[in-house]
Amino acid sequence: MTLLLCIGCAAIAMDSGSIEQGTIVLKDVQQDYSLGESLRWKVDAGGGIQIAELLHEPSLGWVSGDSDIPNLGYSSDPVWFRTSLENASPEKLWYLLIDYPLIRDLDVYYVRRGEVSRIINVGDRFEFSARPVLNRGFIFPVRLARGETLDLYFRMNGPYAVQMPLHIMTSDVLLTRETYALLPHGLFFGFVLVMACYNFFLFLATHEKAYLFYTLFTLSIGLFQFIQQGFAFQFLWPKEVWWQNKCTGVFIHLSLICSYFFISSFLDLRRLLPILYRVSGVLMVTSVITVLLVPWLDEFWVMRFGVILALPATLLAISSGWLVWWRKGRADARYFSLAWSIFLIGVLLLAMNKLGILPRNFITEHGAEIGTVIELALLAFALASRITIERNQRLELQKRTQHLERAALQAKERALDLERMNSEQLEQSVRERTRDLHKAMSELAVMNRRLEQMNMTDSITGVGNENSLLSTLRKEWDRCYRSGELLSLIVVELDEYREIIADHGKVASDECLKNVADILERIISRPADLITRYGDKVFGVVLPATDAVGAGYLASEVLAAVIRHPFDFGVAKIQASVSIGVACALPRQPELYKDLLMAAEGAVYVAQTSGGNRVQITKPNS
Repeated sequence: MTLLLCIGCAAIAMDSGSIEQGTIVLKDVQQDYSLGESLRWKVDAGGGIQIAELLHEPSLGWVSGDSDIPNLGYSSDPVWFRTSLENASPEKLWYLLIDYPLIRDLDVYYVRRGEVSRIINVGDRFEFSARPVLNRGFIFPVRLARGETLDLYFRMNGPYAVQMPLHIMTSDVLLTRETYALLPHGLFFGFVLVMACYNFFLFLATHEKAYLFYTLFTLSIGLFQFIQQGFAFQFLWPKEVWWQNKCTGVFIHLSLICSYFFISSFLDLRRLLPILYRVSGVLMVTSVITVLLVPWLDEFWVMRFGVILALPATLLAISSGWLVWWRKGRADARYFSLAWSIFLIGVLLLAMNKLGILPRNFITEHGAEIGTVIELALLAFALASRITIERNQRLELQKRTQHLERAALQAKERALDLERMNSEQLEQSVRERTRDLHKAMSELAVMNRRLEQMNMTDSITGVGNENSLLSTLRKEWDRCYRSGELLSLIVVELDEYREIIADHGKVASDECLKNVADILERIISRPADLITRYGDKVFGVVLPATDAVGAGYLASEVLAAVIRHPFDFGVAKIQASVSIGVACALPRQPELYKDLLMAAEGAVYVAQTSGGNRVQITKPNS
């Protein structure tokens, strides 16, 4: 028994000694090894160390660790790693796997009997096809005869966190590992794509900007994770080396920018929390400037700055949501804050992982993905809750209106009955009933005015609609007929509107309409003037007490402003053009206001047939 214990202790001592020397023995009873504990590393301050120096001085400042995955955080200097392999197995072909897709510059040196036998240069500074095995990670074949020893040196450099999840395995284990690794990634990206498409269709149906910003935020987060896991370089831009080196920092800041827009739109920060709205504006401008300067900035600082900015952005979302819930009692804001709180936990785990504060493991490496899935689901639930709240508010408003109508009718009937009685004892009661009637009628009038205002406003641009145009034009015509004043009408029609829809989509065409409406509101600002949109692409402007010269001048200003301010849709810049018709008349007969509208539309037709992008002035017979 004593002899067996001595042999066991000697075996343990021999095994621990091989680990201290950085050697892993490959045996036939095991087909997968983690090399983390056998790795030793050295930070190359200044980047001047060559492989020859390390081979001649093998004990020069190497650091050993006991972590399964060495994690040094961000480093602007290159880092060398070394380990040794001894093959005690009949298997001759093994595969090294570095399960870390984001490495800018990786040099691998195979050293046999003190001489470099092979050098492999890979990383994001080379095209994807330069890798020995076309995989999102870094896979290197290793051929070792039985009893042969191989020393491995790795030189890692770049703006990403320095981590070394190094494994060696047989081909069967590698195939099985990669097959099972793709399943959770497929589920994650499929979920992100489904959520983005679903909410984009909701935006098209409701024109609610919160859905659009949620879609953009979802896509930017999904693309960032697609880049982080190495799929983007493998499938989207395998030859675009410059873009691969820049895209991680770009999508960090794009995700932040989209989150600021979504937070502001969903919680209505401008109205409810103006101070936090200004804070979000400062953070957004900071990220926008960083993205614009990406071609000239070092990726190391762009990414670190993005990781740092993610914390105040997430805290802004959480605090804004809780404040809106506390002040306004909005249940959707509570779900909103909960979603961002979970996302913050995932982001903090990933950030502390990349900064070297926490070790790299499944939770810290994929915490952001898990947090993203939960966050997107809760945000979708918050948006659905918001729809339910708004629908209930509309139903409540309708019920209240119906109740007021019934109350007004009943009060009126009671008042008539009391009036017929003609009794002094009932006079006080009559006055009280009449007061109740007046109150109910006043509230009903307020409700009717609100409904009438909603019916007179265009849902896309916020200006008046066709009902507003015809009603106002008729009233102004009759007024000018009585007062003997001139009345002018400007009709503005977008040229090539169908082409804009075909080339850029319905969202871009709606934004073009909003752009034209904003220009009209800036130029035509008299209180008596009315700006409306009727038809798909046509705006009408009613100008009381304005002659043809004045109306023509305003039309020319609008045309010039549209030319000067093309609409920037982010992915494309649209140069819209308009044809403008101007009609001016002195009304001599009532109820002929439609003649003025037909004259202005006829002038638009003449402008379009003459090439478009011009102003045509005409005078109707009236």
